[in-house]
Amino acid sequence: MKRRFATILLGVLIMGSTQARADIVPQTFHTKQGIEVWLEERHSLPFVVIKVLVKAGSVYDSDEKAGLAYLTSQLIPEGTSEMTGPQISQELDFMGSELGSDCSKEYATLVLITLKEHLKKSFEILGQVIAHPAFRDEDFGRVKKEVLGEILKEEEDPGAVASKTFNEKIFAGHPYHKPVKGYSKTIEKLTRQDVLDFYHLFYRPNFSIISVAGDVTRQEMENLIHRYLEDWTPTKEQLPLIPDPTPLSKAEKVEVDKDVTQANVVIGHLGAKRANPDFASIYVMNQILGGGGLTSRLFKEIREERGYSYSVYSLFQPSYWRGAFRVVLQTKNDKAEAAVNEVIKVLKDYVKVGPSPQELESAKKYLTGSFPLRLDTNQEIVDYMAFAAFHHLGKDYFVRFPQEIEAVTLKDVKRVAKEYIHPDKLLVVVVKKPSSP
Repeated sequence: MKRRFATILLGVLIMGSTQARADIVPQTFHTKQGIEVWLEERHSLPFVVIKVLVKAGSVYDSDEKAGLAYLTSQLIPEGTSEMTGPQISQELDFMGSELGSDCSKEYATLVLITLKEHLKKSFEILGQVIAHPAFRDEDFGRVKKEVLGEILKEEEDPGAVASKTFNEKIFAGHPYHKPVKGYSKTIEKLTRQDVLDFYHLFYRPNFSIISVAGDVTRQEMENLIHRYLEDWTPTKEQLPLIPDPTPLSKAEKVEVDKDVTQANVVIGHLGAKRANPDFASIYVMNQILGGGGLTSRLFKEIREERGYSYSVYSLFQPSYWRGAFRVVLQTKNDKAEAAVNEVIKVLKDYVKVGPSPQELESAKKYLTGSFPLRLDTNQEIVDYMAFAAFHHLGKDYFVRFPQEIEAVTLKDVKRVAKEYIHPDKLLVVVVKKPSSP
């Protein structure tokens, strides 16, 4: 059955481009338990993707229990009050369905991929997983060891070390500073009761969004949710209030000694939250600066002109709270300082002069032209709908966002470059091989 499912999925990936649209306007509704549902009907193939987003990300971990949200998310699919993890996997495999879980700083997710003919049974399992996870002792111990292994592996990745060090500093005092998976010392101390408490506090229908795309109608989804999530109880509690992070007051540099073949560098400062009214202008501005691959300013100056790095890019994280602006690159250990200085020079020049009219039009043309191509598959559509719902962007987001991009002017880009890029207040993190004494 897995082969059959893979064949259909391949067909979706190939044929999806014929349906790619930037004018998707999803159907939206709320259930009586408070679940926000976004649905895009696509009946060309007997295939459905369902994403459940729960506002249970690592921002709600205390520093002492960092990694609790992630550990909980990984345990959710490992068994219910009626089925063990292996039984769930066996049942889904038999139907050719897939169920995966993940966790970010802001939310946890469960994604179900299924053929239409098995939608009812697959959603029944999904409902059990969400509403009645077992958190058995044996699963808790096993998954906890797996998470510890993941953390140890990331500690050997210089890119992950650079990113973690950057986050710890740039988001100091804010929940964003913690790695999603936590630290070995915090994971080791977590108990099964910690997981139970976190689940009961945050895994609630009124803290959740269900995003659906595929061969299913609104009535069918309403019936499935009513039948299989009816006993998922909402809470009267509110999510904890979290303020935005505080920006650094001056430039800082952190060097991490590590025996690596090339230096990993992260440069940046606080950026802008996704709800910022300037986000479209910031998005276009960053596309020209470092988001546009081979055509970006940073790529041309850092790689093509100086040969410092094979890959360099910049990013404004579209976060719920104020995220980070960062430039990321890898270079030879002995070229790290020169590469950092060149990045800062590019940023200063860009803020001072701004882009050319040709760069602006090229960036806008690319962004508006590529946007529909990001909506080829049911998986991409559910991801975008969940993102739009979480950030309160409105169900007209798919129509409005390309229009907002098209409306960005040269004056807009120059203004946001000056307002949101601060070359004199950069945090520079360099992970590299220590110099010989």
